[in-house]
Amino acid sequence: MKNRHLHQRNYKFRLYPSALQEQQLAETLDGCRWVYNYFLDNGFTSESEYDMNYALTELKEQEPFLRNYHSKMLQMVAKKIASANKALKALRKNGHKVGRLKYLHSGDYNSFTYNQSGFDITSDGQLWLSKIGKLRIKLHRKAENIKQVTVKREGKNKWYAVICCEFAEPIFRFVDIKKSVGIDVGITKFVHDSDNHEVENPLFLKKMLKPLRRASRQLSRRQKGSANYQKAKTRLQVLHERIRNQRMDFLHKQSSSYSARYDLIFLEKLRVLNMTRNHRLARAILDSGWVTFGSMLKYKVKKVVEVYSPNTSVDCSHCGNKVPKSLAVRIHRCDKCGLVLDRDHNAAINILQRGLESIAATKKSSLPMERREVTPVETERSGKQESIVVEAHD
Repeated sequence: MKNRHLHQRNYKFRLYPSALQEQQLAETLDGCRWVYNYFLDNGFTSESEYDMNYALTELKEQEPFLRNYHSKMLQMVAKKIASANKALKALRKNGHKVGRLKYLHSGDYNSFTYNQSGFDITSDGQLWLSKIGKLRIKLHRKAENIKQVTVKREGKNKWYAVICCEFAEPIFRFVDIKKSVGIDVGITKFVHDSDNHEVENPLFLKKMLKPLRRASRQLSRRQKGSANYQKAKTRLQVLHERIRNQRMDFLHKQSSSYSARYDLIFLEKLRVLNMTRNHRLARAILDSGWVTFGSMLKYKVKKVVEVYSPNTSVDCSHCGNKVPKSLAVRIHRCDKCGLVLDRDHNAAINILQRGLESIAATKKSSLPMERREVTPVETERSGKQESIVVEAHD
């Protein structure tokens, strides 16, 4: 379509299978796991996806029970192995020490995929899967142009369908620069933006450490494989699921709040993996969910720009003077211009200013040479342009 491009997005829906359907889903997972382990045991890991699919056709003649499963779904098992091997080879090439794919036991294989065919949303709002039938699904949004369906088992008795939908969106979007903000993320405060709006960091994992440690001790004292071991394992899984749900709910609410108020958001480009090498802060950094928050903003907001801006807490946002300070110092005091404000607020303003400068430089470089001298772009907050045209997200 003219001036539009196709885009794919995954939506997660809760499934409510009956007892019989739940048994069918579990058997389907076991069938996929059996094929996965067969390929690993028989040396197919070095073969291509197409060779494994050819071997799968012959395998169905030897093992008739495989005909109870949708053919395209079993082919996705071969695709999963081929993709995993490709990733391992890339890691080895980059100098990482990696092992090999492991044999999966019962309970380790928790998803299967229908690609291109074998699925549908029925007129009565149920999910139909080939060889399984109709499943009750909570459709919290309309699912159209479905390309793929992945059924996942999380925890003990919770099933979800991750539906990949394809839709067209404009190649270019008009962004109002007046609706722009710089965001500084942190541990004490989750966000502090350039408009002096701050949100405390809930740190859900930290709040649940005591029951998590208790549940982990109970699990370690049970005999592996026993009924009591499974009960203790389920209790631990429930705690981790609760923490994850609380964190995701918080991140969705914060990202939705920013997407409703702003068209253009500037984030500091952080190397989170390097930051987690500090073992005193690693748990708090990962508990905060900065990367997930940034990912949510990228598909909710019209435009998100990551700004590589070192020393945002050191540089004065008013005069540019460097004011070194330790992490314990939370107030920025400039001895040159006399500016006094929260260090995170100062950092957010610096992120905004540098982001606007990068936008201005990009727009200026895209102009013809004869026009660059006569079309300056102000980067101060008071002199923002009315709007810009940006390319839609990939």
